[in-house]
Amino acid sequence: MWTSFQCHHPELGVLTTRLLNEGDLPSLLAVEQRSHLTPWKEEHFRGSISGRHICLGLFSSSQALMGYAVISLVLDEAELLLFVIDAPYQGKKVGQLFLSSLIQKIDAVACSLFLEVRAGNVPAITLYEREGFNQVGERANYYATPWGREDALIYALELAFISA
Repeated sequence: MWTSFQCHHPELGVLTTRLLNEGDLPSLLAVEQRSHLTPWKEEHFRGSISGRHICLGLFSSSQALMGYAVISLVLDEAELLLFVIDAPYQGKKVGQLFLSSLIQKIDAVACSLFLEVRAGNVPAITLYEREGFNQVGERANYYATPWGREDALIYALELAFISA
């Protein structure tokens, strides 16, 4: 199920999503450093890639890492721990295409999908709400920032999956 799947972007062509491996770490860490105020460390990614989580990368036709997702799956609940689109691909509907593809896959194994997002990350919040996520909670002062603390908003998406 999590092997490899493709989607088509109107401008960028065929994009491939596949499981990340340790060979992807240099690209993954570079994108992570560019994308977060408090990026994950290499050991976090190594642990996730080695089987703790589902780690998927979105690649261009030239095999450039465009984005990635780290998903935790426990019984019939999934949590999107990380969802990142590299800066050059933001604002081009790449995130929407990737997230939509992930939701379709997760829908086959989970009843709900949760995530946390910085309250100030308006583009991400807009994307999540467009995909049907609803805010279900808030964690005050959750994220450290250079200017103090920032709230985390908790979002959930109910899926159609019915466990046997």
